[in-house]
Amino acid sequence: MHIPKSHKNGLFSKITTLFATFLVIGVVSYAGYLYISDQDSNYSNQLATIFRQIAVKSAESAREAKRKQPVYITLPDAKTIRAIVEDYSKDSSTWALVSKTHAISVDYIPTDLKIPNVATRTDKSDAERSVRAIIEKPLVNLFSAASSAGYQLMIGSGYRSAALQKVYFDSLAASVGAVAANQAIAMPGQSEHQTGLAVDISTVARNCYLDNCFGQTSDGLWLANNAHKFGFTLRYPSGKESITGYQYESWHFRYVGVDLATALHESDLTLDEAWPYLVKADATLKQNGAI
Repeated sequence: MHIPKSHKNGLFSKITTLFATFLVIGVVSYAGYLYISDQDSNYSNQLATIFRQIAVKSAESAREAKRKQPVYITLPDAKTIRAIVEDYSKDSSTWALVSKTHAISVDYIPTDLKIPNVATRTDKSDAERSVRAIIEKPLVNLFSAASSAGYQLMIGSGYRSAALQKVYFDSLAASVGAVAANQAIAMPGQSEHQTGLAVDISTVARNCYLDNCFGQTSDGLWLANNAHKFGFTLRYPSGKESITGYQYESWHFRYVGVDLATALHESDLTLDEAWPYLVKADATLKQNGAI
């Protein structure tokens, strides 16, 4: 069959055009596939990033919730109290145990010492009349309540440096011997007075001053029965000498806060006896990341 040349040229042109069209469609389709694939990849990456961010935030929220989770302490025969968020092993902690077996650094000096706005023994140095600022208000409230009840209290001794504690210890040891002296006076680094949280309390009239007869006076009895309401505990009570390591001191009070002081009063425990409970709480606070 003879096909005219002009028809041949037209047919070739149509075939070429058709091929080109299919080629363009193929290229465009492939490009579209690549674009969609790329978009899918980007979308997947974005989703992965979002999920990672959510996971990180969720983990942070969980850690923060755990950090803020309250830790409680229940001493025998006492109401449950909430543990304060501090590292009790630090010299500056409100709940730090200071004793013959738990010494603090002889170089430790509280940074917030001040003379409280209560009666103090004015013939003592400014340093020994001082206490940590955090216990000034509790002292003011305690002394005010005592005054309302008819008792005029006075601080006989507050903060003592390790150096001053050595002077007192050496002075007594020179007359009664070191062993006997250590039943009445702490060695440097083992005295609660160095924390600025302990005070020797007497009356303005100095009745039974630094003598255990103070515990039998109306002032001393009121103090022993009410000090915990203001955050203070009688640190060396009668009958606990083998536990505290010191003789009965009816005048020595230590600030630990109302909650713990009340729990100690209710349980009839010393800070030494309560220490294992505090250590457990301290470990939980550290485990939770609170301190």
